[in-house]
Amino acid sequence: MDDMRNTSAPLYGKAEPATTKTTMSVREMRQLLGLGKTDSYWLLHKNLFEVILINEKRRIVISSFEKWYTNQVKYHKVNGPPPGEELCKRSYSVPDAAEILKVKPETIYTLIRQGKLKTETTDFCMRIPKEEFERWYRSQSRYRTAADRERDREIEAQTISIPEMAKLLGIPRKNVYGILDCKKYRDCFVIERMADRPRITKKSFKAWLKSQSTYQLQKPKKETHEEPPLKLQCPKNGKYYSFQEIQAFYGISRPTLDSWVLKEGIPTMKLGRVKRIQKDAFDEVLKSKRKVEEDV
Repeated sequence: MDDMRNTSAPLYGKAEPATTKTTMSVREMRQLLGLGKTDSYWLLHKNLFEVILINEKRRIVISSFEKWYTNQVKYHKVNGPPPGEELCKRSYSVPDAAEILKVKPETIYTLIRQGKLKTETTDFCMRIPKEEFERWYRSQSRYRTAADRERDREIEAQTISIPEMAKLLGIPRKNVYGILDCKKYRDCFVIERMADRPRITKKSFKAWLKSQSTYQLQKPKKETHEEPPLKLQCPKNGKYYSFQEIQAFYGISRPTLDSWVLKEGIPTMKLGRVKRIQKDAFDEVLKSKRKVEEDV
């Protein structure tokens, strides 16, 4: 009876003659959330907030209603703050997690199906506890937040990886770990971590390199793909090659051979039905265009 004489706060309907309103009617709750009669009673029967009887009428305890409202995101007040304030403080929705990692929501659902991300369900909505998300995030290096990607770029520009150090010194990777663990050199290196992997600052690497003489930078090896020299061959005729012999001896295609004959003016003659090329003239052209070992 005392509760029925309380003064109403404007948000919950008509004024009641007491200093603080602690309950509201089902009709007031329905208007507050913009629900129909059926939906409001369905919500009531889910026992999501405290309901008491006053004069044989159900009244909703406002404090318990507000606590429920801040821990769900399905229902919205017609006029009032958005829902889920407390829920959003402790958990992420799937779209929230996808936005943090700059991936599609499908990727988050895949991680959930794989058991890598644990979830909880609130009012039929799947949520990822922030503590669980942080635990998973620290355990992997494939997915990165925008802030961490920017930080990674800065670290990468100022550091070298273990494999890069091994390549610079021309030693196996396991030897690099030995250097880093060596008591003599341990204090020389400044280690940064990127995606939970160690990287050595370039400044400390250069200082260490100057402080000792055991290890030195290796000069990069130039890769050469030089073809072996051709060896001049003797044609069957002696003084003249056939086109087929040149192709077989030196691996020169027929179009290229025809082009050389035309552009370089290599003398040709017809012996019987076969067109042949003068050996001495062709050899000189070959020497100018290919590396030749010696004459025959």
